[in-house]
Amino acid sequence: MYYIQEVTKQVPPEQTGYVPYSPDQSFYTSIVQSFIIIFLSEIADKTFILVLIYSLKMHWIPLILTSLLSMYFMNILAIIAGYTFILFIPRNLINWLGFLCFLGFGIFSIVEGLEMDNKTVKEEYEEEVQKEENNEIVIDEGGQRKEKKSTFGLCLELFILLCLSELGDRSEISTVTITAVYNILGVLIGTMIAYFFAIVIAAFLGNLIGKFLTERMMTLIGGTVFIFFAIQILVIQLFY
Repeated sequence: MYYIQEVTKQVPPEQTGYVPYSPDQSFYTSIVQSFIIIFLSEIADKTFILVLIYSLKMHWIPLILTSLLSMYFMNILAIIAGYTFILFIPRNLINWLGFLCFLGFGIFSIVEGLEMDNKTVKEEYEEEVQKEENNEIVIDEGGQRKEKKSTFGLCLELFILLCLSELGDRSEISTVTITAVYNILGVLIGTMIAYFFAIVIAAFLGNLIGKFLTERMMTLIGGTVFIFFAIQILVIQLFY
C-alpha cells in the first residue's frame, strides 16, 4: 500500500488522468465572477422592468416564485449548452473563444450604451406600465372595468415573457460562455444567486432605485466588466 502511494506521487498528473483546476477554473472565483456578470446584465434589463410591471398586478410571492422558476429554467439550459462545449472542444480553444466572446460583449455593450437614451429605469418602467394599462383595460357589459387575467394567467404570462426575453439575451449567452470557461458548479451557484437578488430587488425596491439607475449606465458598466474579464482570460492564457 505504501509502495502504491509513493508511485502515485511520482506519476505526473497528466498521466494519471487527473489535471488540477487551472486559475480560470477556480470554484470561488467562478461564483464571484458569474454573479457580477449576470447581476449587472439583469439589474436594469428587460427582465428587471418586466418584474417591476408585474409587481403592480401580482402578490409578491407568486411574482418572485414565477420569476425565479423562469430564470432558473433558462439558466440551466444555458449551463447545459455551455457544458456541451467542454465535451467536444479542447479546453485551450474554449478559453480563447471565451476571451473573444467577452471582448465582443464588452465592446458591443459600450457602443450600445453610448447610443442609448439616458432615461432612468423608473421612466422606462412608467412608459411600459402605461402601455400595459392601455392593453389590459377590459369593459364588461355593464360598462365597468374588470381584470383581464387571473393570478394563474398572470403567472403563466410572466413565465413565458421572461423565457422569451432571455432567448439570445446577453446574460443567456454570457452564461453559456462562462460555463465553458469557468468551474461549472461555481457558475451555477453564482448565476442562481445573481438572478435571485436581481428579481427580489425588482419586486421590492425596483421602483425606488429605478429613480437613480439608467439602463445606459448599467450597460456601460457591464461592458467594462466584460472587457476586464476578457483581459483576465488573456493573461491566464499567456502566462499560466
